[in-house]
Amino acid sequence: MSSAQTIASPSPAPLAARLFGWLTLARISNSPTVASDVLAGAALAGAVEPRPSLGLLVLAMVMFYTAGMLLNDVCDYHWDLQHRPDRPIVRGVVSRQAAALATLGLFALGSGLLWLVGPRAFVSGLVLTGFIVLYDTWHKSNPLSPLVMAACRLLVYVTAFLAFAETPTPMLIAAGGLLVAHLVGLTAIAKSESRPSLIGYWPAALLCLPPLFFVVQTPVLAIAEAAWVGYSIHFVYRPVDRRIGTAIGHLIAGISLVDLLVLAAMSAPPTMLALALLAFVVTLVFQRYVEGT
Repeated sequence: MSSAQTIASPSPAPLAARLFGWLTLARISNSPTVASDVLAGAALAGAVEPRPSLGLLVLAMVMFYTAGMLLNDVCDYHWDLQHRPDRPIVRGVVSRQAAALATLGLFALGSGLLWLVGPRAFVSGLVLTGFIVLYDTWHKSNPLSPLVMAACRLLVYVTAFLAFAETPTPMLIAAGGLLVAHLVGLTAIAKSESRPSLIGYWPAALLCLPPLFFVVQTPVLAIAEAAWVGYSIHFVYRPVDRRIGTAIGHLIAGISLVDLLVLAAMSAPPTMLALALLAFVVTLVFQRYVEGT
């Protein structure tokens, strides 16, 4: 029996190990950033007060995100056999078939929730599903995969926006572009982890665009977000002991800080701002227990 077969077919894992394996597959630690994305997208449409449809949107988008994370490991199985033998599917803690079925179920449940929200949100969710599948099935060999990943997050903004408004606004385009810049920057840095050479400085420049854009409207928060970006990327550009994984975890949590800037610029109430900040903190705390990459 080959070593790969030995890794892929261990004895059944204990219940606690299987549960942790599912949480690891889902990158559950990053889910709060999806919730803050929904709040920001809704605020861009003028929906800045809590309402039931916001809760449905958050649940649907977290389901879509979780489905995408599960599908990522399903599609990367053969690559992970060689490069990530610690992943739950490779270790046999979660079966590949079960992860695939869960992916389909989450996409279906998320779509059903979006249908309850409204037809525009439902159609946008279908487009998001297509982008998630495109990214997961092609990201290893696709040089434009950072853009596809960013488009997935952008569509969370768009889906939440379309739940409450019909016509895109200049602010939606601007805020969406800044979210894309943040995602492309962090994804490009993440892809450099397996390369021997240091990545160039253009991803750092992209990560600095959101605080630069919002510094006039909300200077204190913009400076705080810029400081977090600077702290995060110093793990990437220091000459020795680079810690790409640490930087990526911090920058993923920083998505909620970008959302916080959007919410503040849209004059969202303190409750919404506090929820975005809470999403940032909870993501960092969860990442201590369940890795986000």
